[in-house]
Order: sequence, then C-alpha cells, then structure tokens
Amino acid sequence: MDEYLQGCTGVVVKKDNYILLGERCDDQGWSLAGGKQEKNETLEGCAKRELKEEFGIDSLELKYLGKVYSKAMVKGVERKVSPTIYLCERFKGEINIDLREFKNYKWVHINDVLNIRNLFLPSKEGIKLLINGDREKI
Repeated sequence: MDEYLQGCTGVVVKKDNYILLGERCDDQGWSLAGGKQEKNETLEGCAKRELKEEFGIDSLELKYLGKVYSKAMVKGVERKVSPTIYLCERFKGEINIDLREFKNYKWVHINDVLNIRNLFLPSKEGIKLLINGDREKI
C-alpha cells in the first residue's frame, strides 16, 4: 500500500518557548495531540477535538502550519501518513491527559524538542514545520 493516509491531524501546542508532548500508550514515543478525522468533520474541527480529548484543553485559535509526510504504526501496521499540522498558542483549561492515549506529558523547550529520544516521527516532522517557519521570520 503506497498511498498516504489522509484525514488526520497534529497540533503543536506552544506556550512561551515550550512545546507540549504526550508519551503515547502504544509505545510509539512522545507525540503531539492528533488523530483521525471523523465523518462530516473538518480537519480544523478534528484538531480541536483531538486536543480536547487527549490533553483536556480547548483551543482558542489554531494556525495552519502545513502537511507532513511520514510513517507511523496504525492498528499494528506501518503506514505512510500525511497529517495536517496546526499550531495552538492560545488555549484555555488545565492539562488533563487521556490515560487511554498518553501515560504522561511534559513541556519541552523548543530548542530541545527535536532532540527528544523516541519522538513520534509524524510529530517530529510537524514540529519541524514550526521551527523552520520561525527561522524564516528572523
């Protein structure tokens, strides 16, 4: 199967110069919030829902960062995935992780985040969109 799995999202939550990551329960490493789009749901709606479900916070604003092309395990099978990545810098609520999705969470400084051991590959590619975009603004 050579096609990329579409209809999925990732959300880079950035507060000051820190990125929010969750340690996945499926042992695929540290990850952004994200997941598959539901029927009749926009990609932005999917991103907001996943952020609420996985981290317990409500996005007040999402900014489109782009699409990434990567690989991930989907229901036990390695697949090519192409999530749409959003940036969330404004949110309300306290972090309350879904223990079915994440074992733990942490805030990681933007200068260190790409060096995290066991960073979920689609999340790493999504974070690169933010970092490379920030560098272009300098």
